[in-house]
Amino acid sequence: MHKNDAMLGNESIGNLIAKLSAPAIIGLLVQALYNLVDTIFIGRGLGEQSMLGIAGISVAFPVQILMMAIALGVGIGGSSIISRALGKKDVLKAERTVANMVTLVITVSIAFTALALIFLDPMLKVFGASDIVLPFASEYTKYIVIGTTFFTFSAAMSNAIRAEGNTKFAMAIMLVSSITNIILDPLFIFEFGMGIKGAAIATVISQLVGCVMVIYYYASTMSRVGLIFAYMRPETEIMGETISIGMSEFIFNVVESALFLLFNQSLLLYGGDVSIAVFGITIKVFMLTLMPIIGIKQGIQPIVGYNYGANEYTRVRKTISLSNYIVTTMCIISTVIVFLIPEQIMRVFSDDPELISMGITALKISFLMMPFIGYQVVATALLQSLGRSKESLVVTLSRQIIFLPPLVFILPLFFGLNGVWMSFPISDFLACVVAVFITRKEIARMRS
Repeated sequence: MHKNDAMLGNESIGNLIAKLSAPAIIGLLVQALYNLVDTIFIGRGLGEQSMLGIAGISVAFPVQILMMAIALGVGIGGSSIISRALGKKDVLKAERTVANMVTLVITVSIAFTALALIFLDPMLKVFGASDIVLPFASEYTKYIVIGTTFFTFSAAMSNAIRAEGNTKFAMAIMLVSSITNIILDPLFIFEFGMGIKGAAIATVISQLVGCVMVIYYYASTMSRVGLIFAYMRPETEIMGETISIGMSEFIFNVVESALFLLFNQSLLLYGGDVSIAVFGITIKVFMLTLMPIIGIKQGIQPIVGYNYGANEYTRVRKTISLSNYIVTTMCIISTVIVFLIPEQIMRVFSDDPELISMGITALKISFLMMPFIGYQVVATALLQSLGRSKESLVVTLSRQIIFLPPLVFILPLFFGLNGVWMSFPISDFLACVVAVFITRKEIARMRS
């Protein structure tokens, strides 16, 4: 028995969650921090144009979400197959899945890069770039898009590495690439005088470093699941299952990107370019607080997938129950912090009085229902790990399509700009209700 099999199948659930989630949490926090660093350095490095620079990278954020959709769609779909295959001691299927993940993520990324570069400026205008903001958004985004394959490859394959229980190396990939970006940002922006372009180039270089680390991992003896080039020939069954399981995550991110169109257009109408800058900062702060929750999700997926594959349903239920307590506590702590120091948070990014005033309101409203988000994340982790692609998709779409878009249209009619901010917490609460209903049915099915 491989040592990871013994760990996933026998070690106490609390210890497993701590052991597998802690590296993911650390890595994701550093990754979120380097996204914040881009915004902070641009806010502090462009002088009077800092607000336009922040708005520019905020408009670029939906493009980065589309890149994340590719990475997570392939990464989560493939990792679910890998963890369940290892639970059944089917190493061959795990190896074929890893190879097909590489083929799929590279092919889709190259196609995305070509299309995004061809339609860059029209796409950014659709995402809310005004004529004043467009030059900043375009300068930043074109370099980010060029690095798509680097980003998606390292992010997707980090999930595969995590699926076999090696969370420490997956964390190392995020840590090294993130720290590289944090070091290069001030060098490129200030020392080389490259401004917003320098921030983008620093990000691409850091993603390339992550790619090199993934290749090193599979070329060494660290991996129990080899990357065998002969298996890179596309297999319909494996790719189909990968896409099916990862589809909810892919659609979640694609719809999230599309929602930025609605948000940015509403923000332009009710608050102008400064509100888009505020939105960008709010999202980055929100993502920073969400990263520990995503880390728990990534940590429990191999536990759930392995034990479900081994028919150890009691361990699956214990994992989900304990995870819900942990993430809810994390969400409450994050909410309290944001409500206590919203002005101090905004001042990290800018000294602009209008931006700070608007940002305080945006932060407080957006975080109202943060304590309910953790349950949604754990529910999605459970459903994806069990291969329940349809149910996972329902949980995802309930927030992104059923609840959020109508609220973005309706609430601003009555509450103006505050209505845009209010659409976040209300949709989060309603989506949590859906997640509770679906996961309780799934848990009950395992008891029967």
